[in-house]
Amino acid sequence: MIRSGPRHVPAWLETATAVAWRVLVVAAAFFFVVVALSRLTVVIVPLIGALFVSAILVPPARWLRRHGWPPLLATWAAFLAAAAIVAGIGAWLVPRVADQWDPLRQSLAQNVDDTRDWLIDGPLHLSRSQVDRYANEARDLITGSGTTANGGKGGDSGASSVIGGRLLRGAASGFRLIIHFLAAMILTIVVSFFFVKDGSVMSDWFLEQLPPSSAVILRAIGTRSWVTLTGYVRGTAVNGVVNAALMSVGLLLLHVPLVPVIAVLTFFGGFFPIVGAFASGGVAAMVALVAKGSGAALFVVGLTVVVHHVEGYLVGPVVLGRAVRLHTIVVLLALAAGGEVAGVLGAFVAVPLTAVTVGIVDELRHGEAARAAAAAPAAAPALELPDGGKTAGPSVPPPPGPPAAARREAF
Repeated sequence: MIRSGPRHVPAWLETATAVAWRVLVVAAAFFFVVVALSRLTVVIVPLIGALFVSAILVPPARWLRRHGWPPLLATWAAFLAAAAIVAGIGAWLVPRVADQWDPLRQSLAQNVDDTRDWLIDGPLHLSRSQVDRYANEARDLITGSGTTANGGKGGDSGASSVIGGRLLRGAASGFRLIIHFLAAMILTIVVSFFFVKDGSVMSDWFLEQLPPSSAVILRAIGTRSWVTLTGYVRGTAVNGVVNAALMSVGLLLLHVPLVPVIAVLTFFGGFFPIVGAFASGGVAAMVALVAKGSGAALFVVGLTVVVHHVEGYLVGPVVLGRAVRLHTIVVLLALAAGGEVAGVLGAFVAVPLTAVTVGIVDELRHGEAARAAAAAPAAAPALELPDGGKTAGPSVPPPPGPPAAARREAF
């Protein structure tokens, strides 16, 4: 009889190494997926935008279908109504911004002059040349430009060529940016239209290509993901409206200009949880500082804190409900990771992507997908007979998929 040698590797180390190499494989796969997606931003960005647009427009289009409207007509009605709302907001916003911009610019110029006079006549007793030099250095630091020390014709021609080259490069990059933006916008609208019109048809066709057991599991996961995403988008939109309304009321009481612009920034800031509220509040505080002074700016800072608490403890739990259940630390880490990986777009999708991931994990552990996965394998274990033989246990039919109406509601 051959005995195995002494065990030199502890059991805990074997378990740790087994888990470690699996984690490394998953991390490597995730890294390659992120790299691949980063190369396809012209497709990924419109696709993400289309999902968010669809989360808003699917409910009204579905309501119209339930009331007898054909799918094509219901989709067109939802899109035209949304376009009319956006155009109306723009038509209301632009004239008010134009009327308030000149007074704000004059107030800013006056504040700059007052600050310059204080630096010269105040306790610092700086000379006018020093103030001008510091102002020029600050402006160059912000704009990233520098002064040209060369004199004469050669220096002037060199500076002119450098400026001309910068203008040409800036115009070319701006033109490319506009082209990419327009292409992404058109693709987002087209994909959104077909998501709203044929989303259920697309999901049914995809699931029909899979084995029945896998189709049931993926249908449950897809339904849970869609419910989480739509709950996040609608709840965040309601949250943004409430935050914008509260901020607008406070700014109107202080007679701060550009209230409509700040309200729009506050609304879209709601899609960047925690960070967006303070960013839009910082803009509002700077406008109040320029227009009304330091007292109004401090009041706006306090108002921003109040709005953030109203969002986090009163409005958020009600409008988001069970769709998004993430701790504040998880939200902050998701925002940081998303911003580091993909910039503004990453920060924008980080929280809903994290919420969808958590929902999928919960569905696989406790939801319909977990029940389907448990019932999918070999029906039942074999039963022991008194004589030592075995017979197959009773066959368990695979779990039936949801009815056709439920399948259509999945997207």
